[in-house]
Amino acid sequence: MSDIRYRHWISSMGRKSAASVHQLKTLPPTSEAFVENVKRAHFQACIWRSALTGEAPDMDPLENGWVSDDDFGVLMPVTLPPQTQIAPAAVMKLIQCGCSSETPCSTERCGCVAGQMSCFSFCHCRAEIRTCRNRWTLLKQRIEDANDSDEDESNDEDDSDD
Repeated sequence: MSDIRYRHWISSMGRKSAASVHQLKTLPPTSEAFVENVKRAHFQACIWRSALTGEAPDMDPLENGWVSDDDFGVLMPVTLPPQTQIAPAAVMKLIQCGCSSETPCSTERCGCVAGQMSCFSFCHCRAEIRTCRNRWTLLKQRIEDANDSDEDESNDEDDSDD
């Protein structure tokens, strides 16, 4: 799927002028994004199906394409698993985010925010947590930090068993 989407994107972008900047929102979804979307769709279908019985499905949304955003008290969709590239490196070099303000990446004017994705190195903010205000970048950082602390705890437990 990823190979087909890449070839399709290249052929559609080939018709644009060389001077035009390719926008982040023109990227088609990856195989990993497709899997996350299927998880959320399956979870939603189970909820709808159970509506007639009056019993909620015995499913954890956090295992079905959602992550908890404790700061806002809501569930956010997982658009890509952590540590997943949104596109091949060659494509990423073509894409730029031109947001520049006192609070970079805080509004829909940022291509990353508009695409509901975390910022990357091609962004004006360089995805630096101290400057970037993209809620998707901040959420991704919290998830990665939580995963790192979980791994550290499991390594500590493994070490104590020796």
